[in-house]
Amino acid sequence: MRVVIAGAGAVGCHYGSRLQQAGNSVRFLARGTHLNALQQHGLLHESEGSSVRLHVEAIDHCADIADADVLILCCKMTALMPMFESLSGKIGAETLLVTLQNGVEAVDWVTTKFPNHAIAAGTAFIGARLEAPGHVIHSAAGSIRLGLWQSGAGDRLLPELIAQFKAGGVPARREAEPALMLWRKLLWNTGFNAITAIHRCFASQICEQPEMLAIARSAMGETVAVAQAEGIKLGEDDIQGHIDVTLSMGPVKTSMWQDIEAGHATEVEYLNGLVVRQGELHGIATPVNRMLVAQVHAIEVA
Repeated sequence: MRVVIAGAGAVGCHYGSRLQQAGNSVRFLARGTHLNALQQHGLLHESEGSSVRLHVEAIDHCADIADADVLILCCKMTALMPMFESLSGKIGAETLLVTLQNGVEAVDWVTTKFPNHAIAAGTAFIGARLEAPGHVIHSAAGSIRLGLWQSGAGDRLLPELIAQFKAGGVPARREAEPALMLWRKLLWNTGFNAITAIHRCFASQICEQPEMLAIARSAMGETVAVAQAEGIKLGEDDIQGHIDVTLSMGPVKTSMWQDIEAGHATEVEYLNGLVVRQGELHGIATPVNRMLVAQVHAIEVA
């Protein structure tokens, strides 16, 4: 398959590397010093105790991607709109578009921008970081789930994409209910991502501290209430399931914690902030999520 990774940060480079190692043609859309490193030295990819340096095709523009079978959007929500502008008019009619953003809004944004393309919503459960330009470390998990969101000429490519992920060693599966899939990951993010960024602690440590766990559980409870008002079947079992899984996680820095350390804008408005906004629409109080949004913003400007 011909694959373009649009937003080749830590997550994009990890999955792009796995697809390339499975024999696919992969182009990495990157920028700045990371782009320069990829072009000059290739990608150093550390994963599961081993490392590989790949010669990769890294590009800084989208002029030559019309032949792509699949375009995987791996950029943060904060960069998605500018990415749309750079992609406009440059995507082939039969290209399958895949979203891997946190939150639940990205796939609707893509559908609005590209109403005639096949679109798959995706979630990635992964611990990864950009150690240095051109150097990515995959430290935990790595599974990916994909569900068809909008039909189009590229529908036929989704089963093959999942097969290629598996061939590259990525646990991948198709989800019949992509909206539930997105909200289920949002549930974890609203419970843990902001708190780890505020307190600079690992998610597993939150589960070991009764007071902090109570905050995380309350934030997730508000998310469940809003999800149910949106017609999404989340419940207490989903909350407990996330807590149980998180207890076994190692020392992985969340994406929001990494953003704070790097001085980047966070995605808090698309995670806890989304719960607050949708709660207001449904008349549901979300004081814990509102508090977490305020605290993250305070750290961002400090």
